[in-house]
Amino acid sequence: ILTSVPVGSLMLTKELLVFNEDDLLDDVRKTMLETRFRNYPVVDEENRVVGEISRYHLLGFSRKKVILVDHNELSQAVDGAEEAWIIEVVDHHRVGGIQTGEPILFRNEPVGSTCTLIARAYFEHGITPGREMAGILCAGILSDTVIFKSPTCTRADRDMTGRLSGIAGIDPVEFGVAMFKVASSLSGRSPRDIINADFKKFVVGELQMGIGQVSTMGLDDVTAMKSQLLAEMESVRLEAGLDYVLLMATDLLAEATSLLIAGPDQALIGKAFNGQAANNQVYLPGVLSRKKQVVPPLIKFFNR
Repeated sequence: ILTSVPVGSLMLTKELLVFNEDDLLDDVRKTMLETRFRNYPVVDEENRVVGEISRYHLLGFSRKKVILVDHNELSQAVDGAEEAWIIEVVDHHRVGGIQTGEPILFRNEPVGSTCTLIARAYFEHGITPGREMAGILCAGILSDTVIFKSPTCTRADRDMTGRLSGIAGIDPVEFGVAMFKVASSLSGRSPRDIINADFKKFVVGELQMGIGQVSTMGLDDVTAMKSQLLAEMESVRLEAGLDYVLLMATDLLAEATSLLIAGPDQALIGKAFNGQAANNQVYLPGVLSRKKQVVPPLIKFFNR
């Protein structure tokens, strides 16, 4: 016992090589290749050891299978999607710069809602969605097409809504109006919640943009919160490293959008829509769709 050596006298206590729980495996793999240890501790946010990882764990690792739905750009996907195995895409937006290592099923059609494509897949496989699922898919189509008012709406969207609403036992127009009345209320919602509720990132020319959208029955609530929204938009822009953050406040009653702007040059955004921005805002009559009426003019203007 007198000649025994306690482990505390041998262990390292400084400059320890550890991994955090949310470290990406590609980064972990690179670090392991540059060092000679067999095992590495994994710590949480408070630097407490929660487990360990070894080279053996990486040998048996298989990537998660992922289907991208309603988007096809990794910038809009969940964190870590770049390390996943993308096996399928179901979408109705423009095709971004996605690349895969092997052929995949890629379903991209010019319809108003991805829910139309998902519902169609049900019927193509001889499956009738249940009442609840039919209602959810119907709500998705009505939301995306703004109850068929959006220029992105197609005959396929209308026909599928009719089929789904019959299964769900609802009147689509009445259901859509009730849905938007509830969803358009900004009462009790924080500026960050309003911005992030429907927020997507886009590469526009050489710029990185984030564009959110909120649908309302009138713009009174948005006007009252404008200064708070703009301040929060600027915070989001800086945190995410974006050139611009835009928020579409879409008035369903007037069928128009008030576009709020956070970024270095609001005048450029106004020019993209052949308008004039003032007080970090530009009014766009007849604009309801981000996909068809906001993103394309921005890309065309900034690519010139």
